[in-house]
Amino acid sequence: KISGFENDLGNCWFALDNSKEVYESKGSVFIGKILPIINHSVYINLDSLEYGEYAIRVFHDENSNGKIDLNFLGIPTEDYGYSNNVSSWFGPPRWEKASFVFNQSEMQLEISVK
Repeated sequence: KISGFENDLGNCWFALDNSKEVYESKGSVFIGKILPIINHSVYINLDSLEYGEYAIRVFHDENSNGKIDLNFLGIPTEDYGYSNNVSSWFGPPRWEKASFVFNQSEMQLEISVK
């Protein structure tokens, strides 16, 4: 579940990364989806995911321009979030903070965007 959206405008861009290299690369994801926001939340179910280490990153593309908007200082003006609800002052949090181990048949995660 991804929650905390201020409105239902635009879409939620979802990325599931399966390695530090994919997570840190620009424009590369293991699984990527563009999802509708309903009642300020997004629910996603991934089937057939292999056990392993992953990280999730999401952002609210409120104006549907296909990118996260930034102000003149380079700070995002659209909400975003990461697995483990970690944040960082300068750029995305490190893989080591955002990653989690998927090692059970069913797992539920919640990310709150800010």
